[in-house]
Amino acid sequence: MNGIGLSVLIVTYNAGADIETCLQLLATSRINRPYEVILVDNASSDGTPERIAYGFPWVKLMAEQTNHGFAGGNAVGLKAAQYDTILLLNPDAFLRDPEVLAAALAHLDAHPDVGALGPRLIFPDGRHQVGDAGYEPRPLSTLVHAAGLSGRFGLRGLYLASRQARGRTAVDVDWVCGAFLMMRRAAIETIGGLESPMFLYGEDVDWGCRLRDAGWRVAYLPTIAVIHLQGGSAGVRSARWLDGLAEIYRLRNAGRFLSSPAFFSGPLRLGFTLRALAYGFAGRLKHRPDLAHRAEDMRRFSAHLRSLRS
Repeated sequence: MNGIGLSVLIVTYNAGADIETCLQLLATSRINRPYEVILVDNASSDGTPERIAYGFPWVKLMAEQTNHGFAGGNAVGLKAAQYDTILLLNPDAFLRDPEVLAAALAHLDAHPDVGALGPRLIFPDGRHQVGDAGYEPRPLSTLVHAAGLSGRFGLRGLYLASRQARGRTAVDVDWVCGAFLMMRRAAIETIGGLESPMFLYGEDVDWGCRLRDAGWRVAYLPTIAVIHLQGGSAGVRSARWLDGLAEIYRLRNAGRFLSSPAFFSGPLRLGFTLRALAYGFAGRLKHRPDLAHRAEDMRRFSAHLRSLRS
């Protein structure tokens, strides 16, 4: 029997200075119940475990000799966790608002059928970070996302669009981002723990969809905001997230019509290409470097999808 409280699990791999900022802000958060912080280091070579051991003695450090990946690292941490509520927190997720944890816990307490929840993720400049929650990868949601119609006419795409993240009430979704993912231990147990066929990227989508299969609700809380660097301080988002999403698409649609990876990658590649053209044109017209950077991201994602077509 696990006690009532919060176990925060953080998995690091060459986290740099991000993890120190993460822990400093976590220490100033209001947590109205017993809690612990367990950090699983996946064999970092940049001195992360040594810095944590020296600067944060209140953190339970598990310095692994093997890189277990995101799911594997959290599974290691879960075995050592002693409380009934589990928070998966990325080292580059920053709790600037000290009330975030208390608000998330209060929502979980008030809704016993919610097995997992997550907040609105934002960039340091306050912009909404698309990819913080969404719906199961299916042929329709893939087409909706590729066409840029997420949230329009009641359509559900792969991700919640920024217009959907502006509400004042919780939204039922199929998954929330693992950068800040609060779960009931009881819900985790119904899906067999935090194991996943994904090594990195897509685990959160896998867990959320399986929680929904098991009868739990997954909630997105747009009134709670957490800063997420998404890819580290360099701000360059890896295209590898598409690999994880493609694998989830394959697993969730096995044996169904349009389950081929070619269908998944084809519409998305077309959508990214058209968005690259639109962002590039708008960036030049309005002299906005940020739009030029978004165009480059779209081109990079489109190019990456070529390898997923077979």
